[in-house]
Amino acid sequence: MNQSAMIHRILAEVIENRPLPGDQYLLRLHAPKLAPRIKPGHFAHLDCGPEFTVPRPFSFLDADPQAGHVDMLYKVVGRGTEVMRHWQKGREVALIAPVGNQFDLPEKHQKPLLLAGGIGLAPMLYLGRYLKASGFEPTLMYGTETESPFETGLATLPLSSGTTGHSSDALEATLMDAEKSGITNRLSSLNARPGWFHGFVTQLATQWLQSLPEQERNTLYIYTCGPTPMMAAAAKVAEQFSLKGQASLEEHMACGFGGCAGCVAPIGTADNWKHRRVCVDGPVFPLDQVRW
Repeated sequence: MNQSAMIHRILAEVIENRPLPGDQYLLRLHAPKLAPRIKPGHFAHLDCGPEFTVPRPFSFLDADPQAGHVDMLYKVVGRGTEVMRHWQKGREVALIAPVGNQFDLPEKHQKPLLLAGGIGLAPMLYLGRYLKASGFEPTLMYGTETESPFETGLATLPLSSGTTGHSSDALEATLMDAEKSGITNRLSSLNARPGWFHGFVTQLATQWLQSLPEQERNTLYIYTCGPTPMMAAAAKVAEQFSLKGQASLEEHMACGFGGCAGCVAPIGTADNWKHRRVCVDGPVFPLDQVRW
């Protein structure tokens, strides 16, 4: 497991704070000294203003070292994000980053399977692009009950084997930006949507895994981020098919640098575990070591 990055407090400038479907926003910050140091899995602790006692944690959606930009995807769910939605271009924002550890790369023979839920799509998209650039062929599966923040369309990249069983590849929905990056992806929802798998994203993954030849299935390595029940279900999928993986946990945080121990999670084996701080010991942990 990669060690946590060295945290710095910096000031960044808002370049864009674009509204997206589902009351979500893409926040782009100009932070030229930070952007080269960001890797998938890292997150930032943003100061929402003087009226707030503690900052808010947000995963990185992307980082562009050449342009000096970092992107975050956030959903308006409380007072802090309600303030953030009104940030205008040119505003100066204080943050500490990069916080936490990063995802490990799989072995060269392994194929990444990324399972994302809700706002957990952000680090999974970033990881998918990073893995693609590193020579891997990731498959992304995304589940949401709200609107997708990004444009969807019809898939052209086929799944490696089999089908979801609900429609042919040509009629399945996909995230267009991910497809343009060469990332095969499929979408799921409990709401009936044309081209979307009707069910949980872990059910979509299970059905796809069952369609694969055993030799191909055994090469997969799972990454996941999203609501805790979804990640717990992803861990059961990994156990069912004897696969390894990593999860990026989501916890409420106060300090963001490990001092308050308010974001601990039980990590280890069933009979030998201890509370670990999600902010600095994580947020990325081995999937089979999280005591869900």
